[in-house]
Amino acid sequence: MSEPKQQRSRDSFAKVRAAVLQLLHERGTGQFSLAEVSARAEVSIGSIYGRVSSKAELLRVIQSQEFDRLDAETAERVGAAGVGAASFASATAEIVTAYAGILRENRDLLSPFFLLGVEDAEILARGRRSGDAGQAIFIRALVAAAEEHRVELPTESAHWAFEVFYSLCVRYLGLGVTATASPDHAYAWPDLLERLARTVYLTISAE
Repeated sequence: MSEPKQQRSRDSFAKVRAAVLQLLHERGTGQFSLAEVSARAEVSIGSIYGRVSSKAELLRVIQSQEFDRLDAETAERVGAAGVGAASFASATAEIVTAYAGILRENRDLLSPFFLLGVEDAEILARGRRSGDAGQAIFIRALVAAAEEHRVELPTESAHWAFEVFYSLCVRYLGLGVTATASPDHAYAWPDLLERLARTVYLTISAE
């Protein structure tokens, strides 16, 4: 979708985008109508249809914009994590903490799109692109930390460490399938981060 040339149109769509994000946060799913978006944004449905052809297209546009932001944030925060750490174990903990923090901070955005991707192939594909990009950043950070501390780390081991970390983090946060989420009282967040970092480090060390 092209960026509107007029400031008024940009401002109107910014309101629509904000309304969609609010509804995703409140509902935890995409179960809302364009009429609700229109009312929340105080923008006519006609104006919305002037930009997108359907609610599905609107959700795809919002996902693309938000996931572009997340991709950039992941590259910046995870890419810099672990640099100059006192040890490889400390570097691993910093990388895990940075990536897990991004997932937690954006849980209310990510979870609905996990669910929407079950039915929408385009949303699923866009989510996978971000997931693959995040994985690559995480692995590069681990490999760079290993090189800095002269630790032998095969790329395959780094890949497996990410799979273990990501699976545990997604389950704890309940991204997409809340029924599998760990109870809120199971682990405090700092405790979980410590356990995740230790698990990743031990997974790498066991190879």
